[in-house]
Amino acid sequence: MLARVGAVIALMLVACEPAAATAPTPQAKPDDPEVEVAEPQAAKPAKDACTDWSKADLSDLPPLPESRYRRTFEQAWRLVLEKHYDPTLGCVDWPAARLRYGEALSKTRDRTEAFEVINEMLDELGQSHVKLFSSGSDEAVGPASVDLRARWVQGKLAVVEAPPGAPVQPGAVLTSVDGTKVAELSERAEDRTERAAEFAALVARLAAAKLSCGRAGETRTVTLEGEDEPRTLPCIADPSETMSLGNLTDVPTRVEHRMVEGTKVGVIAFNVWMLPMLPKIQAALADLRSKGMKALVLDLRGNPGGVGPMAVSVARSLLTEPGSLGKLEMRAFTQEFNVSPDPDPFAGPVALLIDEGTASTSEIFAAGMRDLGRVSIYGAGPSAGAALPSLIEQLDGGALFQYVVGDYHSPKGVLVEGRGVAPDHLVPETVADFAAGKDPVLEAAVAALQES
Repeated sequence: MLARVGAVIALMLVACEPAAATAPTPQAKPDDPEVEVAEPQAAKPAKDACTDWSKADLSDLPPLPESRYRRTFEQAWRLVLEKHYDPTLGCVDWPAARLRYGEALSKTRDRTEAFEVINEMLDELGQSHVKLFSSGSDEAVGPASVDLRARWVQGKLAVVEAPPGAPVQPGAVLTSVDGTKVAELSERAEDRTERAAEFAALVARLAAAKLSCGRAGETRTVTLEGEDEPRTLPCIADPSETMSLGNLTDVPTRVEHRMVEGTKVGVIAFNVWMLPMLPKIQAALADLRSKGMKALVLDLRGNPGGVGPMAVSVARSLLTEPGSLGKLEMRAFTQEFNVSPDPDPFAGPVALLIDEGTASTSEIFAAGMRDLGRVSIYGAGPSAGAALPSLIEQLDGGALFQYVVGDYHSPKGVLVEGRGVAPDHLVPETVADFAAGKDPVLEAAVAALQES
């Protein structure tokens, strides 16, 4: 069961290493059931009207007030200045932000408050994948967790996955998690987000953090709708194989596959994009083909991203003609996600499943494969809209800083950041569906594939 891993590594880096460079090519309400449609955004100043900070003389920056976390602040500020793909930083006055937030930093009392100020400065950029991580964050998770997955469905935090026989089953609505009311979590998420998909994903992460533990054997409590007394649930260690990449360590990884009973439709689901998982994905595809699979469902729901180039490797197994998944615009070069097909790729129809937890590399893969006409996308709403390549670096004092280094455009030039990938087939989900053991999105995809 892919119950909690997405929450563990939400906002994970794309982590793209530069390949051979090519020459540059000349608000909805949280409970709104409709798919978000990107509204025309307010016109931004022309780039030539903004300051190119890579060319500005910043040698005489004024000193900042004394603070225990001033060095961490300066390192994060400088990395954005030097590494962001847009040297104008979206027309943000970065030196002025340094002074403003540097003054606020001097008034903080502890690490948590200091990191909040630094992240407020980073929020000025208005982009995903830019964050300073703190162990005291309300999104931080431990190595063990209650074995369930909850999502925001019909304006409620509903359990959508849980093991058979568990004390809480799919369809249950959570009203509090470990002593914190869900209404409080939703208010917190609403204050920090602008789009419905972004809101839903954050509520789920906040709840998952509350339901995580420092070790197996601990317990957490939940209160269900219609009940007054909380239920106590055990925390278990994630049994998945863990993998590490640079500063991203001990990431639980899972690859699952099966044939849908009574059909020739196979399903592959994996929870993150890490290169050592590729042989398992390829083996799953081969096993399904050996069992007579004629159509494939690729389930990327709750998959928050991972290593960008792995998207090319998976695409090779599904494309019969060369193509591109899009391009990354870096500050100094453009990187194209070019794909050369495997000698014997799977040529049958492919449905791809998404939800608000589908982000980063998952979105790049989804947008690219759709533009190539290779997949049809199913979901109850758009994906996360967090599709910028980034790196994670350890700063002095041990803080981990994730920062953007590129901008992604799909093969047809579509921007995913801040918008998400909208499904081709909108499939409504209800709490009653999950209570009845149904998976509307998967069922719709399988039905359509059987007819194709």
